Amino acid sequence: MKKNKKIIALLLSLTLLLTLVGCSSQGSGGKAGQTGTETANDSNTGSLEKTVITVWSNNRHDQSYMETMIEEFNKTNDLGIEIDYVIQTDNYINMLTIASSSGQSPDLFAISTSDEIDLQSFVDSGIISPITGYLSDTFKTVNEVDRVQYEGLNTIGDEIYWVPTGMRSGARLIYNVDLLSKAGAEVPKTLDELVTAAADITKAGDGKSYGVIFPGQSSPFGRWLEGVAQMSGVTVYDYTKGEYNFDGYKPLIEAVRKMFDDGSTFPGTASMKIDPIRAQFAEGNVGIHGNASQEAGVLTEQFPMEDEWAVADLPTYTGEVKGALSITPNFGWALSSQSKNTEKAIDVLEYFGTEEFLKGYLEGGYTLPISTYMESKIDASKVGRLADFSLKDYEDVYPIVPSVTPEGPSYKDALWSACLSDGPDIDETIATLNDIYNEALDKAISMGKVKRLVIEDFDPLHPSQGTCTYLTE
Repeated sequence: MKKNKKIIALLLSLTLLLTLVGCSSQGSGGKAGQTGTETANDSNTGSLEKTVITVWSNNRHDQSYMETMIEEFNKTNDLGIEIDYVIQTDNYINMLTIASSSGQSPDLFAISTSDEIDLQSFVDSGIISPITGYLSDTFKTVNEVDRVQYEGLNTIGDEIYWVPTGMRSGARLIYNVDLLSKAGAEVPKTLDELVTAAADITKAGDGKSYGVIFPGQSSPFGRWLEGVAQMSGVTVYDYTKGEYNFDGYKPLIEAVRKMFDDGSTFPGTASMKIDPIRAQFAEGNVGIHGNASQEAGVLTEQFPMEDEWAVADLPTYTGEVKGALSITPNFGWALSSQSKNTEKAIDVLEYFGTEEFLKGYLEGGYTLPISTYMESKIDASKVGRLADFSLKDYEDVYPIVPSVTPEGPSYKDALWSACLSDGPDIDETIATLNDIYNEALDKAISMGKVKRLVIEDFDPLHPSQGTCTYLTE
């Protein structure tokens, strides 16, 4: 077993090295193999000694804007900096971890709440470094740094590890207007209506189009199904009791499994990743898709939608909104602990947080503003389809629950498996998750790794407004 682990580690390291070489062609200005400080000629600045700052991102939807702005920066900055921008979309967290363990970390890397990075683990592993003392007053003003600090998400104690400069909406139901109309289906407001609409669209599609599609290999549960539960007042963690509880997910899993049983899902959806899913929806082969505000850019630039599409609130169990939909602070940049050019890396981080840079990014429809400062600076008429994802009164940032490592699959993987026609028993899956997650929580607390979060005045519709108490037992 030990020998196999060594072989796997070696293969992962080789994969990383090959990826770094291959991806260098995606950089907007860097050269393959460039590191540290090198001499580069520029027609505007003459011959300068430039420091190459490597930046990784896992975003493709903003690729055009990012590369344009980075190319301009590389040509005109007087800081002696050249940004080497690399897009890494597959196994992003693993790639960051492997890069750190092999001493090949980028200087900066993109980070968002939706990446589900365990910040404490990244800190303990030496992958990420705090930026608290580096941020300029201008950056703090534009991005309202004092207001966008979330314990366990982008800060730990007094240390800031990244600053969100945008906000990703909660998930929405995205649908093909023509396919729903052809099927005589209404936009579903309840789980039962979702199941019916998917079946009606599939029947009307006559083997050419289907009711609903899920990215089975790209966090299908987290992308929008969990949002249905949240809006129904169901969360994985019972904040008032300070324990995990998955009981409320049964109606949701039953509904999704019925869509699979009915043949209302796009063929092969359980084994597909997010981009192929988007492509099928954009080509008019699916009636219902679900995701957050990043789809505004995806369906207008990356996979331009051929038919008319629209956005609606997610359905809930009963049609009534009983809980907040989680929104995710995003579009931040983290400093690698291994960066040998910290000051210049911070210069790049600050550039990504300037009013000029963010104005174009926000007006390009790539994210929603998180700071009231930037919200007042943008022309809302320019944001395009992002306007369809404007934040709702029922959206909020949830407190970060204790991070645990259960003896088994993650709850998202386990619940998704139970959604499939040939999946495990639903009741047994839920009971197992309750057991292994609370056992892991008790163990982590007893070892002093985490504290039990209890919010006695927890309000499901306003989760961020409760009083957090952290217990050691």
